[in-house]
Amino acid sequence: MGTLLLAFAGCNPKGGETKTNHQMLSKNIEYDVTVNNFKNICKWGLTDANDNWYRYNLEGSVRSGYVELLFKNAFAGKLDLYDMNDKKIDTTELKKIMTITDSLKVEIGKKLVDTVIKKNISPDEITALRFREEWTYDPATMAVGKKVLAIAPIRTPVINDNEGKEIYGKDKALFWVKFSNEPSNTNVLTKRIMSATMYGNPKDPYNAKNADTKELITYMDKFCNKIYKDSIDAYDPAGFMVNQQEQISGKDLYRLLNRVDTIKSKNGKDTVIKAGPFISDIRFLEEWNFDPATMAIQKTVVGICPVVALYEQDGTTFKGYMPCFWVYFKDIWAPFDGKLELKKLEKKKEK
Repeated sequence: MGTLLLAFAGCNPKGGETKTNHQMLSKNIEYDVTVNNFKNICKWGLTDANDNWYRYNLEGSVRSGYVELLFKNAFAGKLDLYDMNDKKIDTTELKKIMTITDSLKVEIGKKLVDTVIKKNISPDEITALRFREEWTYDPATMAVGKKVLAIAPIRTPVINDNEGKEIYGKDKALFWVKFSNEPSNTNVLTKRIMSATMYGNPKDPYNAKNADTKELITYMDKFCNKIYKDSIDAYDPAGFMVNQQEQISGKDLYRLLNRVDTIKSKNGKDTVIKAGPFISDIRFLEEWNFDPATMAIQKTVVGICPVVALYEQDGTTFKGYMPCFWVYFKDIWAPFDGKLELKKLEKKKEK
């Protein structure tokens, strides 16, 4: 098991956060979080993503240790297991899910012979986790709370071509682990992981499943209005990855994100049209803890960043995504020389 995961066994228990007067955002939202960023950052293989572990990723030893323990507890019958159709399964059915059959051509003498090979899915092939969660928020601070209801490990098949280069197949979620109780005696899994959840376009295949889109849009409208009034401190997204957190005013953000057009009608009267940003995604910065007995993950949302989808003037040609601003609900762990250090967020002094 991963050395870092073993070291976490001595960490102090951490309880959940109080959710007094929290309002519901989504009851059963489902979305995927990358825990191995080889597709985004590293193109040289599953193991080489470890160098950039704090960007859409878990550190390699931590990821391996967690997944190994997840598989071990699952095969031991210690977890509440379901297939991807939400049908309860036992360890016998789990073994079938976790066994892969490949057909290979092997040269015997001068002939190519078809050979069937069976193998078990390796923890190293798990590149993402699918989460089913309940989201709430605090109307005073707009901080989001996440209660993890279930997780599903996602496998990326890997094969080698004739030149030995790795080729990646289609991602596939394997099985659900459901949690009926809040995690207890939790250990630190990561102090910082970043992910994104799309909710603004239900027709997009990457949109979160079962997302309460209407409630999420209402939340984001309220959130932005507080930002524009400087009721909540916002930070320039340009400084996020280089850890230069520069505060930006609500007035500047309003000018940047909102458009005001004036149209003259035939009778000479002006019509003012205001258009706000179409926020389709939320980027999250989180701390994760986990319960080694149940494998339940407990999340603390440290910061959020609304993201706008950009299109050409035709309204259909996609250009890319624009992060709007970061809001932090506590001090953040920032990467420094391959490790993490706690970075205190300093507010602008009033003149």
